[in-house]
Amino acid sequence: MKLKIDSNIAKSFNAVIAGLLIGLGVIINTQTKPPILGALLFSFGLLTIIHLKLPLYTGKIGYLKDKLVLILLFNLIGIGITVAAYCLANPNFHDIILSAAAIKFSKTYTQMLFGGIFCGMLIHFAVKCKVPYLTSMAVIIFILIGAEHCIADFPYLLTTLSLPHIGKFLMVILGNSIGAILIEKGIIYE
Repeated sequence: MKLKIDSNIAKSFNAVIAGLLIGLGVIINTQTKPPILGALLFSFGLLTIIHLKLPLYTGKIGYLKDKLVLILLFNLIGIGITVAAYCLANPNFHDIILSAAAIKFSKTYTQMLFGGIFCGMLIHFAVKCKVPYLTSMAVIIFILIGAEHCIADFPYLLTTLSLPHIGKFLMVILGNSIGAILIEKGIIYE
């Protein structure tokens, strides 16, 4: 006998799982050397999300469908749980996140916005094409160029919470949204 779950609860749970997977990507990427290997391994999260058809804000925003604010919220809950649990299990990881956060939030609001736009474009391409090696390449590129992903950046915000950092984080969300929408609306179908 199958358990019947309300579709809204299932979608919310799936959005949390998507956040958990991006959290694993952050954990792997921040601890792996050389940087290109960390970036490649980060793509495991997005590849799994695409394969399982899980709702990820940066993969959905370009289509302007679904309950995007709720997807974003549940993605953030998922990554928050993952990174917090990993910090409890590995106290040294908190220092790694703090160091990365200092670098990330040293950027200007404009840099965060444009980093978000570039990431939004790349992630929209990755999700839309659904070709594993292209998805991995998009993830590698966004990480190596220092672009900003609103879900992946959330642990850095949590560890250094301040009004300026919240403002910069909101610029990343806006940038991811603009980048994805520009690509989706700019693709011409024949």
